Amino acid sequence: MVFSGDPATRRPDLLEVVSVLDVDSVLTRAMRIGAERTEAGAVVLARADDGAGDRSTGDPLLVHGITVADAAALRAGLGTAGLRGGPGQRVEQDLVRLEDPATGREVLRVPVVVEGRLFADILLLDPPGGRFTDVSVESVAALGRVAGVAARNALSYTLSERRRASLELAAAVDQSVHPPFGLTEPMTRIAEGALRIVGARSCVVVSANHQGTDVAASAGTVDEVLTRTIAAVADLVRVAQEDGQDFTAQVADADVWGLPLRCEQALAGVVLLVFEPRRPRPTAADDELLTTFVRHGSLVLDHVVLQQERQHGVLAAERDRIAQDLHDVVIQRLYATALNLRVGSRAEPGAGVGDRHVSDAIREIGESIRDIRGTIFELERGRSSSLRSNALAMAREYEPVLGFVPVVRSWGPVDSLVDAHVGDQATVVLRELLSNCARHAGAGRCEVDLGVDSGWFTLQVSDDGSGIPGGDVARSGLRNIASRATSLGGDLVVRSVDPHGTRVQWRVPLEAQVVSAPASTWATADDPGEAAAAVGPVEGSGRSSVVTDSAQSHSEASVRSTQDSPSARR
Repeated sequence: MVFSGDPATRRPDLLEVVSVLDVDSVLTRAMRIGAERTEAGAVVLARADDGAGDRSTGDPLLVHGITVADAAALRAGLGTAGLRGGPGQRVEQDLVRLEDPATGREVLRVPVVVEGRLFADILLLDPPGGRFTDVSVESVAALGRVAGVAARNALSYTLSERRRASLELAAAVDQSVHPPFGLTEPMTRIAEGALRIVGARSCVVVSANHQGTDVAASAGTVDEVLTRTIAAVADLVRVAQEDGQDFTAQVADADVWGLPLRCEQALAGVVLLVFEPRRPRPTAADDELLTTFVRHGSLVLDHVVLQQERQHGVLAAERDRIAQDLHDVVIQRLYATALNLRVGSRAEPGAGVGDRHVSDAIREIGESIRDIRGTIFELERGRSSSLRSNALAMAREYEPVLGFVPVVRSWGPVDSLVDAHVGDQATVVLRELLSNCARHAGAGRCEVDLGVDSGWFTLQVSDDGSGIPGGDVARSGLRNIASRATSLGGDLVVRSVDPHGTRVQWRVPLEAQVVSAPASTWATADDPGEAAAAVGPVEGSGRSSVVTDSAQSHSEASVRSTQDSPSARR
C-alpha cells in the first residue's frame, strides 16, 4: 500500500469513502485518506469486535509502516485513551491527539463509530517532524464521522442483501415440497440454506436418541471431522430436541452451533453447523437470519406431514366411495336380475326359458356377487393395511379414555417398507402401550412416533405420566411387547423422561425373521418368576429384550384389550 499526496494540491476525496457499499473498502479508503492528508509514516486500522452483523473477511488488524506486533502493542498501550463514553454509552466520534506510551511520539486517533459503538480505530503515526500540524489535524477532523456513516450504509446494504438471500433460500425449501410429499428433499434444502446463511464448513440435520444419532440431511464438507463432531455433541443434540433451546460448543478447534427444529408434526431434529477453526463468532445478524430460516423450515416440515395425512385421507375416502358404489348399485342390480330369473325358472314348461339355462344364470350371478363382495373386502383391508392410518385411527379411538388425542408422527416410508406381519405386530404393540397410558400413567400428553431408517422400523410412545409403580418392568404388560420384538429379531427399550414420564421404544428389523423364543416369554404376568425370565436376555442372541434405566414406565395392560376392541374383531 502506497500513500502519497501534496497537502497544497490535495483534492477533496472524502466522497471516495461514501461511494462504496463494502465495509472493507470503506475502512481501507479512510485509512489511506488519513495517511495522505496527514503525511503519516505509519498507520494502523483496527477492527472492533462489536457484533455489528457484517460478515467481512478482512483482517481485524491492517498496518502500514509498522509491524503487526508493534501495532498490537500500541493498541494495548493506548487502550481506550481519548475515547469518550463507556459501557452502555455512546462513543464520541471526535478525533484525539495522544502520545505513544512506549516512544512518546504523537499518535492521531480517528475513531469510526457506527450507531454509538466503536466499529474501527484508525491510528496515524510518525508524522514529519515527530508531531502533526494543526492543518493536518484539521484536514482529517471529519474523516471519522464520514467513515462511520459510510460503514453504517455498507452494513445496512450487506444485511439487506443477506436477508434477500435468506428469503430466496427459504423459497427453495418451499419449492421442494411436492407430491409424493417426502421429508428428505426439504431437509436437504434446510441444511444447504443454513450452510450458506452463516458460511459454515458443514451442516447436518440430525436427531439423537439413546442408541445414537441419525443424520437426515447434510451439506458442505462431509468427512471424518464431521462424524467425530456429531458424536461429540450427541448429548447436547438430545437435550436440544427436548427443551427446544439453541446451543454452542467447541469440539477440537471447530465451533459448533445447534438450532432445534420446532416441529409439531414432523420428527424432532437439530440443525447442526460446524465452523472452520478460528472463524469469527456468529453475529447478532447471523442469529436473527438463521433462527428465522430454521423456524420457517420447521413449518414446512410440518406442512409436509399434514399433506401426507391429507393424501391418506383422500385415499381412504376414495376406497369408501368405491365400496359404497359397488354395494348400492352393482350388487342390488344383480340381486334384481337373480330374482327375475328365479321367477322365470318357476314358469311352466314352454314359457321360452329352459330350466337349465335359468339355473346356470342364477349360479353365475351368485358367483359374481361373491366376487364383488371379495373386492369390497379387499378394499377395506387395503384401507386398514396402512400402518400410519391405523396409528392415527387408534389415536382418535383412545381420545375418550385419555382425555386428549395422542400426537402421531411418522418418519420415512413407513407404509411402503413395513410388511404386513410387522405392521400387524406394531398395531398390537401400539394398542398395548396406549392402553397402559390410559389405565395407569395419568398422562396429560402422549406422542407416537413411527420411523423407518437404516433397515429398522421403530415404534416409540412417550408420555408425561407417573411411570411404573415400583419400577418392576418385568412384571408389567411390557413383557409381552418385549417378546414380540424378540421373536422378530428386535428389542424393546424403556426409559424415563425428565421431569416425569416414560418413553418406550419398540424396534425390529425391516426384514424381520420370526425366531423361536423361550416358552417363558409367553407366560402370563401372574408369576413373578416367569415374568422376570421373560425380560431377560434372549437365548443365543446376546440382546436383552427390555433395557431400562429408570423405575418409571407404563403399567401393565392386558392383551385382552386388543382382542376385545371393535377394530380387532373386524
